[in-house]
Amino acid sequence: MVNIFPDPYKLNDNENTNKIVLVIFIKITIPKVKEELKISLLNKKLKIINWFDCHYTNIGKEDYWSDVLIVEFKDKFELDKYYKNGVGKIDLQGVQVFNLLPKNLPRLFVNFLKLLRPIGYFFELIKSSKTELHNLSNSKSNILPSKKQAERLLNEKSTKKAYMINLVEVKEMAQYKDKSISITGREAYVGKYGRQAFKSVILLGGDFAFNGRIIGDSLIEYNVPFDTQGKWQAVAIAEYTKACKMLELEKIPGYSKGLVHREAGMKRNYNLYATKNI
Repeated sequence: MVNIFPDPYKLNDNENTNKIVLVIFIKITIPKVKEELKISLLNKKLKIINWFDCHYTNIGKEDYWSDVLIVEFKDKFELDKYYKNGVGKIDLQGVQVFNLLPKNLPRLFVNFLKLLRPIGYFFELIKSSKTELHNLSNSKSNILPSKKQAERLLNEKSTKKAYMINLVEVKEMAQYKDKSISITGREAYVGKYGRQAFKSVILLGGDFAFNGRIIGDSLIEYNVPFDTQGKWQAVAIAEYTKACKMLELEKIPGYSKGLVHREAGMKRNYNLYATKNI
């Protein structure tokens, strides 16, 4: 039995009066255990921001995690109650927990972009996804899907909204082929690539379900796969109308030009495909 809730006094950068947001990656192989956990947390009235059923990994080597939860506690005292009463102790095969500082998205700008979605639909109709798949075919990158992973996404039959859960680590300094460019990895990835990716996701009919900075190291690591080991800096969850849309971002003008900044600024990325449970 492993507790999915961390000792609150191991958290960094949190005063006792501050709310605590955790993202919890879980591997559960027994459906009954998952259902019992869900019922127990709902009965305890824990604030569950999101609960995702994980299907497979898009960027990474292994299909491992079964669930991702994002939960909120009013303060350390509330977390301490859950930690001590054992409601989070379950028979699981793996767990990894991060402490998050959520980042609010500019909803006014998002709503403005949504008004422009007919333009995105137009480019979606006139451009093919084959170019993106061809670009991936020879990729050995740890920030892109393999060709096999991309084909699996393109062939996904689910009609549910798709959620792409990302763990992100950026380089300290961006590494461009043009050595005269001197900016941080964050400036390259978030400032230059991120803005274009943000617009492209919205124009393709998508949205962002969650975005947050990771505070410190993992709070819990139990049977964690190589893909998600180590220190990460952010969690970002993009919402698409269907799974294959993740591979259609290049259809939006300007997105392709931003890829050089993604490559220059991102050190590594873990991405998995999920659908909503709660």
